[in-house]
Amino acid sequence: MASDDEAEPVSHTISEYCFVDDKDEPISFSELPVQWSDSESMDDKKKLIFLNGKSDIQKIYKQVTAWKFDISGSKPEISVLSKEKNWITLQKPRKSFEHTVRTILITVHSLHYLEKNPGTSGKALWDHLSKTFSLYEAKPSENDLVDHVNLITEAIKRNEALGKAKVSFIVSIITAEL
Repeated sequence: MASDDEAEPVSHTISEYCFVDDKDEPISFSELPVQWSDSESMDDKKKLIFLNGKSDIQKIYKQVTAWKFDISGSKPEISVLSKEKNWITLQKPRKSFEHTVRTILITVHSLHYLEKNPGTSGKALWDHLSKTFSLYEAKPSENDLVDHVNLITEAIKRNEALGKAKVSFIVSIITAEL
């Protein structure tokens, strides 16, 4: 008897990915709405955004409508929702696309680290991020979080551990932007 995974030929994990808009211009998946829970409906069509990448078995080019992240595991996981309502987990972006998604990846990794280490210092967070993003040209900084203040604020409201995080610069970034 075949499992559902065997019956479905499309992989749900993508690497070497990039996203483009309807003009074939690079765009970050963070331009999509965040789906915070499975009960939310993502019918709001603001922009046409397409995922272009590789799975283990084929190349993928699909329209996507929302994104979500999971910071509860040992590593943060980011997924996008295809127009066909399938979640696709993102792995490593194309090298040429890293700059486009850099700030959102740093933001999600920050939230992950803070959830796991709510009493951490700002220095420990930046040391962790510098190590995680050591292959990137520019070192992670507070500036990488500024564009995602609304996401950070909402994540803190929805996640008890993040609400207990003692890193004062996140609070100062959020209040400076509000």
